[in-house]
Amino acid sequence: MKLLHLKVSPNLAGSASREVGHHLLSKLQQRYPALTETVLDLGQQYLPHLDALTVSAFLTKPDLRTVAQQNAIALSERLVDQLLAHDTLLISSPMWNLGLPSVLKAWFDHITRAGRTFAFTDRGEKVGLVSGKKVFVVVASGTPFIGRPNEGDDQFTPYISTALRYIGITDVRFIRVDGTHHPHTRDAAVPDAIAAADLIVDLLTD
Repeated sequence: MKLLHLKVSPNLAGSASREVGHHLLSKLQQRYPALTETVLDLGQQYLPHLDALTVSAFLTKPDLRTVAQQNAIALSERLVDQLLAHDTLLISSPMWNLGLPSVLKAWFDHITRAGRTFAFTDRGEKVGLVSGKKVFVVVASGTPFIGRPNEGDDQFTPYISTALRYIGITDVRFIRVDGTHHPHTRDAAVPDAIAAADLIVDLLTD
C-alpha cells in the first residue's frame, strides 16, 4: 500500500482530525506492514488558489502552452502526479463553517484536471480517469451532525464524495469525529471515531 496522507488542520498539537488520522494510519500499518506513507501537510504548506494564468494553462493544449503557463501549472502537475502515484488516500481534516477548509478545496482544484484526472467522451460526458484507489476521510466537526436535525447542513461530506467520484474514485470511507466542542458529545467524539476507524480497517477486504 502506497498511502498519500493529506493533513489539513493548522492546529498541529490539539487537532482531533490529526489524532484520529494518526490512529487510522497506525491501524493500517499493522494490517499492511509494507505500507509507505507520503505526507502532504496542507496545514503547513500553502497551496495557492487558482488564478487566471493557471486556469488559462488548464484550458490550453499542452503543446501550445507558453513558458509562463507551464510555470503556472507546474504545482498542479506535481500534485496530480503525486495522487496518481499512490493507491490509497487518507484525508484528515476539520470541517469549517459546514464545509472544506479553503486549502483543501484548493488541492481539489489543482488535481481536478481535464485530460489528466477526468476526460470528456465523444458525447460530451465527463468520465473519471483515476481508478482503483481507496480513500479514507477523517473529518472532525465541533458541532455534532450524525443523526441530528442539522445533519443535512453538512456540506463537507457530500462535496468530498462528489469531487472524488468526478475523477473516478468511488471507494470512499468516512470516519466522523463528531461534536468535538459540544458539551454532550465532546468527551466521546475522539474515542468513538477511533473505534469506528478500527472497525473500518478490520472489515477491509484486500
